[in-house]
Amino acid sequence: MTLETDPPPPQRELATLSPIHTHLAHWGWDEHQYFGHRVFGELLGSESLTGLTALSVLGRRLEPEALAVLDDIAVALTLADPRIWPLKLARTLSSYGGSIAGMAGSLLVQSDARIGPWTGQKSAELLTEWHSRVTTTSATLEEVVQEYLSSHRFAWGFGTPFREKDERLVAFTSRIQAGGRDALPFWKIFSSASVIVQRERGAAPNMGMGVAAALLDIGVRADQAGALSAALMSHMFLANAIEGSQLSCETLRCLPEETVQYTGRAPRLSPAASGG
Repeated sequence: MTLETDPPPPQRELATLSPIHTHLAHWGWDEHQYFGHRVFGELLGSESLTGLTALSVLGRRLEPEALAVLDDIAVALTLADPRIWPLKLARTLSSYGGSIAGMAGSLLVQSDARIGPWTGQKSAELLTEWHSRVTTTSATLEEVVQEYLSSHRFAWGFGTPFREKDERLVAFTSRIQAGGRDALPFWKIFSSASVIVQRERGAAPNMGMGVAAALLDIGVRADQAGALSAALMSHMFLANAIEGSQLSCETLRCLPEETVQYTGRAPRLSPAASGG
């Protein structure tokens, strides 16, 4: 029995909801689809893990030459020292015994961070802006970069902590030059802008800007660069999470009291405790 005061059936509410569209995948009985490609009949035996990673972020397959650039990026980015704080976080989280939690949690905090995968996206956004200004207006690259520096204290993609140059970028640049990709538009603007920034700020470019230029030159959008960079760097987080979970070291979670020294103000006493 349905009373007039009863709420309408769920079907009536669902009819007003917008449908959720997906172009990602479809599960079949004998064959599956992934971004419109047959998994067994088309991708299996012809696509690599790097290719699947790019397909997952971009929604399209890349040519072998572009995939080779992604492979070079992933290798050149490999700086997995556990003393680096995002990687130390992976070890701390996984020290409770769960490697997946360590990897996922440490990647979670990377959004908009000044180190880690998201420097690739921020650098790509900046490089895209400079490229657009230079190619669509009468402004020179010198003018565009100088204007940016005059209003920004920090420039994404420039400066390397504790050292004068980013050795990863040096190695990656040699691969870009070997493939003749240093003549491509975004890499050329990156190289020229780097001269200006280093002259004005004394800050050499870092791998974030190199990654941005290389990704933009293979057709990756700036808003895709962060996710793709995170995917290409995930092996470092995974390695630290795996080792952290195997060690399960309590020191990662709680330092012994004798190793900690407080240097702040003395604790304040309540009026009752001070006799006031």
